[in-house]
Amino acid sequence: MTEEKNNEASTNNGSLTIKPEELKKKIDKGEEIFILDVRNQKEHDLWSVSYDKYKDSHIIPIDQISNKESLQLIPKDKEIVTFCTHGQRSSSAAKTLSSLGYKVRTIEGGLDGWSTLYDIAPIDTWSKDINIWQIRRISKGCMSYIIASVQGKNAILLDATCNIDSVVKELLDEHGLKISNIIDTHMHADHLSGSTRLGNLYGGEIDLSTFETYNYENIASGKYSKGRQIKDGEKLRVSDSVALEAIHTPGHTDGSLSFKLEIQKETKKATDEVESMKGDITKVQTQIFLFTGDTIFVNGVGRPDLHNKSEEYAKKLFQTYQEKIFNLPDETIILPAHYNASFDHEKPIYNTIRSIKQKLTSITNSESEFVKFVTANIPPQPMNYEKIVLFNKNLTSCETVDQKDLESGPNSCGISA
Repeated sequence: MTEEKNNEASTNNGSLTIKPEELKKKIDKGEEIFILDVRNQKEHDLWSVSYDKYKDSHIIPIDQISNKESLQLIPKDKEIVTFCTHGQRSSSAAKTLSSLGYKVRTIEGGLDGWSTLYDIAPIDTWSKDINIWQIRRISKGCMSYIIASVQGKNAILLDATCNIDSVVKELLDEHGLKISNIIDTHMHADHLSGSTRLGNLYGGEIDLSTFETYNYENIASGKYSKGRQIKDGEKLRVSDSVALEAIHTPGHTDGSLSFKLEIQKETKKATDEVESMKGDITKVQTQIFLFTGDTIFVNGVGRPDLHNKSEEYAKKLFQTYQEKIFNLPDETIILPAHYNASFDHEKPIYNTIRSIKQKLTSITNSESEFVKFVTANIPPQPMNYEKIVLFNKNLTSCETVDQKDLESGPNSCGISA
């Protein structure tokens, strides 16, 4: 850790700080705030505060903050909130602006603090019994899910991040739910998995892809004798009539799984007067959700390079799309584990297969075109991804790891198309 980082991490400026959760509440309530990044443009472009109506923030580097031209850009009739990566530079900026009469505070912990926040969005389903909640880690773009039966009080947790437990507890307590299964769609490389931690906190079977090379010793030494390995085609029961079906979808990783959820409803309609006399005709409709992990996104494709086999895995990704995902009905709703743009408060992120296929038409016409595009547009690898993979491979309980430093940085799990 650099000296600057040590200094930034320890900054606490009393009344000149605002806790990340307080800032989020202000944004959720629609308050007018002037959010100011005091880093340079290059740092800003990599990772920034982007949430709800604040899709982007203003930029004035710390070394220009007291210039006359810069001060003219900062309103005195609004609350100013400064930020940087860890909090040191934004704290200095807040002191300077405060001395000049501005109403200003800085985000406690900087972007590292902001990245611990979550937002919850319910997903509409046709069933009165099945609830789905999308839990979004705002700054990192990670998306976890709880799929639950209202009547059975059973819940399945999918792709949990490390510090998600307070949000999970809120939903479990509010709806009287108990976790039966905790699933990872794949071995994550951009963030620490919360599965082992959540398993120890809330119970429930830890379910992992049989195609990934997990080391199960850490689970065996905890509360569980073993984690269960999920194979292609296996089903995990949500309720008596609804289950998650595992589908092997390699490409992002060799062992990636997607999970299909089908909800059926019956509708009755008389087609004409004669049929009406005989009684209504019953029609069964099916609503399909596909939880895709990092295999495919609503606005891009999974990256295939985190195991240093980008061309080989890009080919597998193309085959997965053509043979498994794109063969599902066009109205199938894709629910991924990441999103690389700003979240709107309580508004879920999803898209249909039809829409995604249309967006990807130019790169999915042939395997060669797809591989060429993907390998040419791979973003920078996540910071410390090899260490993160090792912790996740060993099913390390994430609270034992210095998560803040390990996960620092932007979401870079997908390739925009």
